[in-house]
Amino acid sequence: MLVGVDTTWRARKRELIVQAKWREHPNRDTPEHVRDQAELWAGHARTELEWAKSLSKRLSEGAYTMADDPGSWRTVSDHLKIRF
Repeated sequence: MLVGVDTTWRARKRELIVQAKWREHPNRDTPEHVRDQAELWAGHARTELEWAKSLSKRLSEGAYTMADDPGSWRTVSDHLKIRF
């Protein structure tokens, strides 16, 4: 798993856990619109988590040519002769 994807995945998972606890026991002084905003944030976090999981799976299955892979533009001596 790539570091950036792994970091995103872990951060969103932690955020969802914190938000779930807050939603279970919200502060009574918290205005309703703040609760709605928290639900929006949770939705964004869930979406980013699913995206990160999907990207990680595709990367581990070789969906992209990486810079150090044979045939990568970085491993070709003459970049003008690369074939796609």
